[in-house]
Amino acid sequence: MEAHAAPWVILVWSGVVIAILGVISYLGTRKLRPIPGRLQNLLEFAVESLNNFVVGIVGPGGEKHTPFVGALFLYILFSNLIGMVPGAMAPTASLNTTVALALLTFIYVQYHGIKAHGVIGRLKHLAGPIPAMAPLMFPIELIGELARPLSLSIRLFGNIFGEEQVIVILAGLAYFVLPFVAVPYQFPMMVFGLLTSTVQALVFSMLACVYIRLSAGEDEH
Repeated sequence: MEAHAAPWVILVWSGVVIAILGVISYLGTRKLRPIPGRLQNLLEFAVESLNNFVVGIVGPGGEKHTPFVGALFLYILFSNLIGMVPGAMAPTASLNTTVALALLTFIYVQYHGIKAHGVIGRLKHLAGPIPAMAPLMFPIELIGELARPLSLSIRLFGNIFGEEQVIVILAGLAYFVLPFVAVPYQFPMMVFGLLTSTVQALVFSMLACVYIRLSAGEDEH
């Protein structure tokens, strides 16, 4: 939970998160059975829940985006949660990580928007449904599109980084204020952090789904 961790520290903990997800996936799918065991059943429930979540926001055909959004959600969730481990650091507490995730989402959204409507159709979508208003709407919509990665990255970074710093400060109180009395001042914040970690992963994934629908869906403004 360092305030200014070196980039390699972030990479190491990011690798740990990816390794954990990889091991869980491998153990849960190496021997698929008609009657699933506990881990396989848990993974199937997770996949079904994520698929329903994505389709519920994107709409019919949204299941093709479940692998991307699901990977985002799980990576962000486990990255947030690993920051609760003493001595560890959440990769999402680094702006480098959150910016990378936001840019990846931005590129994915634009790709599927162009794939669904073509370059001209995508530009018309940004220009709005009223041709006379296009000179005004296009720059506004363009700025809005470019602002999305900024808001996504700063929101996630600010919440997770701030949460970690509060936990560090509260944990320090036990040493500097009452060094001879074991008072876990940080415990309530850590419990709250479990909820915050899940909520932030859901918010990031939900906004990704909304952007996909607005870009690649058939809905007009």
